[in-house]
This record gives sequence, C-alpha cells and structure tokens, in this order.
Amino acid sequence: MRSLKRNEQPFWYAQYKDRVPILDSDGYETGDYETGYSAPVSFYANISAGRGDAQNEVFGKELDFTRTISTTDMTCPINEHSLIWIETEPVLKPDGTADPDSADYTVATKPARSLNSIMVAIKWRQKNGGI
Repeated sequence: MRSLKRNEQPFWYAQYKDRVPILDSDGYETGDYETGYSAPVSFYANISAGRGDAQNEVFGKELDFTRTISTTDMTCPINEHSLIWIETEPVLKPDGTADPDSADYTVATKPARSLNSIMVAIKWRQKNGGI
C-alpha cells in the first residue's frame, strides 16, 4: 500500500505570488515591499508526528526540519516557497490572500518527488507575538 486515505490529515497551504509594494498613508509607494501569497487552499496528506531517523535519511543529515508531509497525489503544488497551516486556520487579509505571519510552517527545502510520491520537509516557525 502506498498511501492510506484514513492516515491523511487536512491542512492549508498558500503559494508565493509576488512582491507587493507597501504604501504610505497618502497612498504612495514607500519603496519597500512585502511578500504576497495566494489565497489558502485545503489539501489532505499524511503528516508525520515529528522528526525521526526515517525522515532524516530522505533529505540528508544536515537539513533542519520539524515534520514531513507525504502524499501520492502527484498534482500536489507545494514548493519551497509555500506556507503551511496545520495547527491553526489561515488568517486572511482584506483582499482574500493569506497573511504570511499566521502560517505555522514553512517548507524547509525543495520537495522530494519520486515516481509515485512526494515528500515535503517542513519547519515550524515562531509567529509574531511569540506564540
């Protein structure tokens, strides 16, 4: 068996979209940019409980990651620039896109794709406010 549906858990991901200019109080560009992400999308996959030796071997000995996501859905669009929400729901900005500060995890490295599966190493990120 490659993957069991009953082991899949729901989570959210958002893709990097572009750089968004920051505007001042008069509506003029300040010259600074913030990272823009797409609207969050729900997805189901197997999420590991924590870091272990078996997962460590897949990505190498030196990579620092917290958990892994594995799926046999080869259409999974998660890449090294994606944000992940597992423990919480994503917070949306007024325009409907994801607030990057609310994400639980970032992708640690480029996902490992094989013939029949995809494995993604994710790293827990401390949110603003120390939560």
